[in-house]
Amino acid sequence: MNRPEPISIQDVDYGGLEQATGFLLRLAQLRVFAHFYTVLDHHDLRLGAMSALILIGRNPGIRHGILADALSIKLAHTTKMLKGLEAKGLIVRHQPAYDRRSIELRLTDAGEALMRDVQRQIALHEELSVAGLTERERQQLKRLLRKFTGVPAYPPRRETHAPIAEADRGEGID
Repeated sequence: MNRPEPISIQDVDYGGLEQATGFLLRLAQLRVFAHFYTVLDHHDLRLGAMSALILIGRNPGIRHGILADALSIKLAHTTKMLKGLEAKGLIVRHQPAYDRRSIELRLTDAGEALMRDVQRQIALHEELSVAGLTERERQQLKRLLRKFTGVPAYPPRRETHAPIAEADRGEGID
């Protein structure tokens, strides 16, 4: 069937794909990533490596397997990525005295500096990548994506158990 005019993007019939969650998520991912890589391309790191830097920086001592699970990356791919980060001098592997079979991950000073810069760039990217949405819509989208993926809205609260100094033990307090 010949059409008198070429099909424009507004005239595309998606054949039901406009109702498919996976299709819509993929299009959203492509849109966000296109902008992401223009903002952060100068770091010469992929998104997974940038995410790993942030998670390692926020969770010093995180183990390789936990990092892979948190990022939903296969263990073998995480290993390759970590070797690259280590070769760039951004992370170090540490074997804790309490468990000689495990390896903990920590950022180097260069990794810390890069992580802070990446976090600033991601904050800027975040504002621009969802610019077509209202603030309420942005929050709703994030809430639904967190619910869908199981990512908590806020980091868990960690109890800190610092040693109590002699002066803080309560002697002399009535």
